Formats: sequence, structure tokens, C-alpha cells
Amino acid sequence: MSAGWLACIAGMIALTAMAPNAAAEDAARGADTFAATCAACHQPDGRGVPDTFPPLAGHAPAIAALPGGRDYLRHVVLFGQEGPITVNGQTITGAMPAWESVLSDEQIADVLNFVLHSWGNDTALPPGFQPFTPAEIALARLKLMTPAEVYALRSQVVPAETTAALAMVPPAFTQEQADRGHTAYRRNCQDCHGPNLNDGEFGGAPLTGQYFARHWGNGSVAALYGFMRNKMPPDRPGKLNPQTYADLTAFLLAKNGYQPVEAELPPDPAAQQHMDLKR
Repeated sequence: MSAGWLACIAGMIALTAMAPNAAAEDAARGADTFAATCAACHQPDGRGVPDTFPPLAGHAPAIAALPGGRDYLRHVVLFGQEGPITVNGQTITGAMPAWESVLSDEQIADVLNFVLHSWGNDTALPPGFQPFTPAEIALARLKLMTPAEVYALRSQVVPAETTAALAMVPPAFTQEQADRGHTAYRRNCQDCHGPNLNDGEFGGAPLTGQYFARHWGNGSVAALYGFMRNKMPPDRPGKLNPQTYADLTAFLLAKNGYQPVEAELPPDPAAQQHMDLKR
């Protein structure tokens, strides 16, 4: 056998060995991205938070199987979404933040593939489904969309989805409750987020201004409360009592210019779903 043939065979063997390794690396990157940016809301098991954040287990592959579903999935991760949706018969009002300025094309492709191949989702994918690639994410990135436009795209992809519009009202909290929240903030949050909510010693995300408006200003109070209750404080997430999380939410609302009223914010996500943070 010639040296050329031997070199060719060796190259084919090397490529075959590299393919599983590359796939494993992509899966690991997707898992890391999901844990860092998605799990706090959608939960590590993909089941979401009732009344607050939609599940990805079961729902994501159902969307992927619809005509136009693949296009919607890449756009919703890139540009976010705002508006009520119905998943498994449950109406959820909130906003998904846009990740186009935070995640690379490779990260978005990897995290979409991770979601669609986790929690049994892979068994529900349509025949012949091909993994997302960085190139198609880059292509989707070329046409900027607003969260409202992505929501309209969803209505085209899921035409049978009937979502009863909730009667929305402004946030409700008292000044006394916000003051209690300030006390809880100093004890549990200030080291990371700082006394001014944007100058923490350990690099916590800003909790005021444009960052707050971008991440929470188009959704309901339930989304903000649910995130804190499931993610914060980082060293003991979910370990504060529900009333304390409601008080902390009231404090953040007050610091971001929402006005107190005579009724306290209840630690009830179903009631908070009706409270709109959009101004």
C-alpha cells in the first residue's frame, strides 16, 4: 500500500476520532452557557417556574417541530420577547431579555442545541433535525428585531396559541415595605451589588438604570420576584422567606422610580403577574 493511501486512511481515522470530541465540547459549552444565563429562570431541569418562567422541557422541541419554529428559536434568544404566552395551558406574562450583545454566535448555537437535547427533548425533535450552527445565528443577527416583533413572530409560528390578556395594573408596594427591603438588601445583597446598587465589591449586576430597564422593564413584577427567589443570594438561593423577597422587590422598584401606594406587594407570583413594569 502506498504512503499516500496510508496518509489518507490515517487522516480519515483522525477526523472520525475528532467528531465525537468536537460534539462533546459543543455540549459542554452549551451546558455552561445555560447554567450561567438561563437556568436561574428556566431552572436546571428545564421545567421553569410556574406562573413566572416558561418550561423548556417538552416545549422547546414542540416549537422546533413547527414550520418557522427554528427561525423563532434563534430570534427569541438573540432579541428577547415581551408579551403573554400560553404554555401547557398556563398563561405567563413577562419578558425574556435579549442576549445578542452578551452571547456569541457559537454560544447561542451551543445553548440552543443543549436545550433541544436535554431532559428528553431530543426524543421529541422532528426527523432529520440538524443542530444549530454559529453561521445561522450570525445570519439571524443581521436583521435586528425588537422584543415585540419577536412576539409577533411567535404568533405566526404558534397560531393556535390562545393567550388571554391579563388586566395589567401598576406595581403595588408601600414605602414601609420598601424600607424593610432596604434593610434586607444591606444584609443579603449589598456586598455584591453595592450600597448604590451598581458598585458592589464582588461585581454583582447593576440593579438600577438601563440595566434594570433592559432586563425587567418590559415584564411583570412576577418575573423579577421569581428570579430573585430562585437565584439570590448566590450563596444560598431561595433560602430567604417569601415575604423578604417581596420586600426586596419593593425596594428595587422604589429605587428605580416606581411609586409606592397604600397596598403592600404580596409574595404571590399569581398576583404579581398582573403588575406591569412597563412605563
